[in-house]
Amino acid sequence: MNRIFRNLLFGVALVAGLASCGSSKSKEPSALIAQSERIAGELSTLVDDSPMFLQSADVEYSDAVLSVAIAFSDTAVSVSDYSESLVQYVLAQYLKAHGGPDLDVVLNTLSSEEGSLKLTLSDTHGTSREYPVAAGRLKQLVKLKPMELNYNDVRTNVSDILAKKCSEYKDAYNATDAEFGIVSSFAQYTLAFPKASAYSNLNQASLTGRYLKVIQPRYEDFGACRPMVEELMTSLSIDGYRFVYTDADGGHELKAALPWRLINK
Repeated sequence: MNRIFRNLLFGVALVAGLASCGSSKSKEPSALIAQSERIAGELSTLVDDSPMFLQSADVEYSDAVLSVAIAFSDTAVSVSDYSESLVQYVLAQYLKAHGGPDLDVVLNTLSSEEGSLKLTLSDTHGTSREYPVAAGRLKQLVKLKPMELNYNDVRTNVSDILAKKCSEYKDAYNATDAEFGIVSSFAQYTLAFPKASAYSNLNQASLTGRYLKVIQPRYEDFGACRPMVEELMTSLSIDGYRFVYTDADGGHELKAALPWRLINK
């Protein structure tokens, strides 16, 4: 009986020893450490190629959180204007454009570690905002179509941001009022004047030239981020810009459309 008991104790000790050996084995570093360094390199290049739009981008991975902090250099950017839906929509576009083995590693490792992405955006006005995205949601962003990503809310958010330029356009040429709306697939600014004589020296071609001088430099300032901005706009069925001049009586309307092909010349 004592012999059986000793053998049983030996077996328990052996199992405990094996378990101890197994638990003392060093844990492999997360694959996201290397991936965070890779992403940091990509974003650093993007910042360098977009100096008028981006100021910096920092990436690190710790405690199952992939932290990405992006600071804008463009004074026109106000991150308080960016809804969670808009940020996720643009993030989805970025992820889909950068698919492949590396993205698979990021998504699968974050999922297995029950981690998340913490995206922090900061502007030149001292405002900073965090946009956390769980690993499961990141996988959805890659798979879902634009119409499944709060499309209408995103379109409204972008419209609200574009509308903020109304006062600038109104003041530039002493209009009495300026309104914005997405009309027939164009981002349209309608400027009202007391009389048509205020713009009687203009025709469609000269009005087009007037606003190309405004829009083209704006898009050039986006630098390497320009394709992402244009992709956002076109995905929301915005085919360019349109400027409309009208008088108080509405009897003389002048229009100029600036489609992307013209802006990108």
